[in-house]
Amino acid sequence: RQQSSGYQDNRVLVTMVVYDVEELYERLGLLGNFQIFVVVMYTIGERITAGLLDFQVHILSVTPGWYCLSENCKNLTQNQTYFDKSLLCMMKDDEWKWDGKRSNLVNQFNLTCGETYKISLGSTLFFVGYPLGSLLTGLIADWLGRKWLAIGFLLMTGVVNCSAALLSSYTAFIVFRAVEGFCLGGLTVTFYPLLIEYIGAGARNLANVVAQCGYGLGMAFLCFAASYITSWRAVILATSAHLFFVALLLISNIPESPRFLLKNKKNEEAKQVLKIMASWNRVDLPEDFEITQTDAPSETERAWVLFTYSRYTCAATVAQMFIWFTAALYFFALSFNMNDVLGNPYLNLAVTGVMEVLINVCSYFFIDRIGRRWCLLVSFVLCGISVGICRFLPHENLHYTHFSVKTFWVIFGRAVGGFIYSLVYLYSAEIFATTVRSSGLGLCVFAAQISSLIAPFVIVIHEDNANVVYTTLFLFCIVAFLASWILPETAHVPLPSTVAEMDGMRHRNYSIFNEKSPLIINDALQSGKEKEDRVGG
Repeated sequence: RQQSSGYQDNRVLVTMVVYDVEELYERLGLLGNFQIFVVVMYTIGERITAGLLDFQVHILSVTPGWYCLSENCKNLTQNQTYFDKSLLCMMKDDEWKWDGKRSNLVNQFNLTCGETYKISLGSTLFFVGYPLGSLLTGLIADWLGRKWLAIGFLLMTGVVNCSAALLSSYTAFIVFRAVEGFCLGGLTVTFYPLLIEYIGAGARNLANVVAQCGYGLGMAFLCFAASYITSWRAVILATSAHLFFVALLLISNIPESPRFLLKNKKNEEAKQVLKIMASWNRVDLPEDFEITQTDAPSETERAWVLFTYSRYTCAATVAQMFIWFTAALYFFALSFNMNDVLGNPYLNLAVTGVMEVLINVCSYFFIDRIGRRWCLLVSFVLCGISVGICRFLPHENLHYTHFSVKTFWVIFGRAVGGFIYSLVYLYSAEIFATTVRSSGLGLCVFAAQISSLIAPFVIVIHEDNANVVYTTLFLFCIVAFLASWILPETAHVPLPSTVAEMDGMRHRNYSIFNEKSPLIINDALQSGKEKEDRVGG
């Protein structure tokens, strides 16, 4: 806007540059130094941590070596090391002894025979705390902001995890596991929206791909640490130190989300944040500029608005919750079942972690090209095919050919399930509006973790009747496929700011033959242009 002093002979022309939010992000650099720093911090602080904690009890409860002391041991060689926990239940306490080479939860708390249920209980309580933390924190984060909650949960997760390593009671340990789950759930729904809201539309896919690789790296690192560190307490401490490092870096280097500040009418604070980003990215911004944005909602929007604003926002929210539920159920059911396929639990975790990284790297090349929705639809078809084939293969006394075929389809299905689980993080964050993004993700994570509680029971059923498990997963894939049709395409589209904009996404279509969605081609979003309103004096 240009204004004059009012004197015709001696006019002073002052220019103020007005940017659209997405224009400004492109000017700052879609993935500059600042955004790269945030992606790295999120990958280390949240994704790697999730990979470590999700399977912590699973890998720290692998039966350590033991040997027989008595000559009366049935069919066992005296003083030879064994790892089969089921044999211990047929022996007296004075007939065997741990070999002492490794300390973990099993020999530390004597979790054998009738006490083995406590191992599953440790994982179950973790997944009880996770959805509670994500749901409650999501509501708070849309009210108070993302940054300080994310830092707080980083520190709390580190403190609780380190404290759990010092406990001498297994009951106290699993209680701390529930608190860890609560903290990690809160960290997920605060840190990921903060990441997405710092990045422009053209770089969100790349940022998500890099970040989601952290989950697989966390799983692989846990496997490596548990293999070479003989004390379970040292393993937990070694996998917690990075949390404090990331928290300290965030305190001094990461400001609040500018999108969150804008929607809460804190324009001056948002402009200061954007200037910090420009400094990191070595980009010059005008001294005086304004940011155009859609009108803020007349009243503060909360999570329940997703269900009451319109039938479409309600349907889209419920559809996403079901898709997350199915993705998590499929992911964890096949992940745990891979123990039977690969045998060695350490090898199982390492291979699964490497698969996570490879899948996410490969996904980068087609998520933007064919769109989020088509990727999701095709993936559910492939998941249905994989479990459908396993449904009709024999499950006992397998011939080598049948075993190889089943192994391939289980690994393939697990790989596609991991891709879906990574994709929905990005997809849901792009669908939910800024005003309810943390709350919406909290609802989806809540649904996903409910299915994580069911997954262990699925494995128990698998031992008795595998056909029921594969048929159930197949049916869930069909319903999730249908639910995916409700969702809009979000590739190359600016993030919605309000629930009204989210509701308007119902009209968005995307062609796999176009590189960009035609919906972003409008006067308000032409990148790189500075808008000026000239007012004559």
